[in-house]
Amino acid sequence: MRLVVDGVFFQLNNTGIARVWETVLQLLAARAEWEIFLLDRGGAPRIEGITNVPFPAYKAGDVAADSLLIQKVCDHLEAEAFTSTYYTTPLSVPMVLMVYDMIPERFDFDMSLRGWMEKETSIAYAQRYLCISESTRRDLLHFYPEIPPDHARVAYCGVDTATFAERPAGEVAAFREAHGLDRPYFLFVGSRVQHKSYKNSDLFFSALKQMTAVDFDIFCVGGEKEIEPQVLDSLPEGVRAQRVVLSDHDLSLAYAGAAALVYPSLYEGFGMPVIEAMASGCPVITTRRGSLAEAAGDAALFVEGTSVPEMAEALTRVQDPAVQADLRARGLAHAARFRWEPMAELLAGQVETVIAAGKTPEAQAFFGEWARLRNIQANVDYL
Repeated sequence: MRLVVDGVFFQLNNTGIARVWETVLQLLAARAEWEIFLLDRGGAPRIEGITNVPFPAYKAGDVAADSLLIQKVCDHLEAEAFTSTYYTTPLSVPMVLMVYDMIPERFDFDMSLRGWMEKETSIAYAQRYLCISESTRRDLLHFYPEIPPDHARVAYCGVDTATFAERPAGEVAAFREAHGLDRPYFLFVGSRVQHKSYKNSDLFFSALKQMTAVDFDIFCVGGEKEIEPQVLDSLPEGVRAQRVVLSDHDLSLAYAGAAALVYPSLYEGFGMPVIEAMASGCPVITTRRGSLAEAAGDAALFVEGTSVPEMAEALTRVQDPAVQADLRARGLAHAARFRWEPMAELLAGQVETVIAAGKTPEAQAFFGEWARLRNIQANVDYL
């Protein structure tokens, strides 16, 4: 079986989606009966058993022409199936699409932007879907009711237990010393500012304003390059905040040393920081919004997501040693349930399904019409 994977996301970003694909591709590469080709637009990993194919960088204005070129490469490689790490498509090769979230649709992004139009295009073209949570699957079927429900399966993300695990006290202490973390700290991971503020960081920082006699700091990992001035100006007296970029290994140490991960998001497609924090022995404060109830199970301290006093109370409560110990124990047990192998198996099953489905007369007719329309679009884009 010959599968072409577009590694476009590795060109675009190095966030959790990249981690998902690098791990899953390693597992798929172990399937002796498969030949896998990874279109390398820049930044794609080298994985034993997978052939990297140099490919032009993705440009949002050339998406239709990009599809034509993808198809030419698929034809050359005699591909039987195609999947993309983000929203790209061929013309006539059966495709499985991994769907991460429906954030743009749920939060009224400008869907006329070409990138989001290509997401819609990919959903329209794909023959099967793999959603990373039940919440994402529900939203996909809500916004695209024409998709037969049995065409969309759910496969949760896993935890890299070689990286995200309990750490020796000496390593955690050395990490804290290196970053000047000489007292308890709350961890905030990822973007703090997003369209419609769905990451909900304002709830966290507003709660800090209400707290008195604080004896902790704020440690932000990733996200925007600078902590917003209005956030720094509003911190209680004595509270320090810093923002850093960390390797996954050091992120695990940051989790292991934190009083808690604060993750008050109003929507997630899955919420990998939640289970990675739990696997590292870090208590978690989060909401039940979107997929977070699935990711967190019963192992987090939950807030509703809109009440500042409730968040302030949670920040106080989680500093209780007994509460921390309970959350750590439950988090470790819960995170152990999340493994990558089931996702790889379900993706493989969906790939095998689309290969068979793509041979039907109906599918062949669809591919022919799709290719005709995409060629028209490429010519319009060029003009």
